[in-house]
Amino acid sequence: MPVAARHPGLEDVAARYRAPLLRFFRRRLEPGEDADDLVQDVFSRLAGQDLAAIAHIQGYVFQVAANVLRDRARRASVRSIMTAVPDGFDIVDEASFSPERILQSREMLQILIAALYELPEMVRIVFSHYHFDGVAQVEIARRMGVSLSTVEKHMARANTHLLQRLRKER
Repeated sequence: MPVAARHPGLEDVAARYRAPLLRFFRRRLEPGEDADDLVQDVFSRLAGQDLAAIAHIQGYVFQVAANVLRDRARRASVRSIMTAVPDGFDIVDEASFSPERILQSREMLQILIAALYELPEMVRIVFSHYHFDGVAQVEIARRMGVSLSTVEKHMARANTHLLQRLRKER
């Protein structure tokens, strides 16, 4: 079944807003970053919406675009935190994994897992969906029947708790 048949109006919205969305993203991205992927993400999020029922489609489209940028920045932020090298780790030769480094990594992983289980269930579920399943925060909010703000607060709470536990254990 064609996309337009499944999602009335999506093809028209895509034709009308593709170029403006590309400009929107290119103004906000570093040179060389791919704005086309973000535009595609916007349209994939819009695909699940009843676009005919939205009174101010332009505002809605650009709010979705802003959310895509925000989600991308959050993922990049968490990625940088999760890939940060703990004190005492030597990154000169990443290929040499000594038994001591492997043990330290396993201990840090166990600390993170324990810290995850210290979180309230809803916070842990939100964190897990986002980081382990790759589900966008907007989609998590929809699936769980909560607001996007609630999902964002749960993510912030989880991130803060995990960082505190890692700092405490170092």
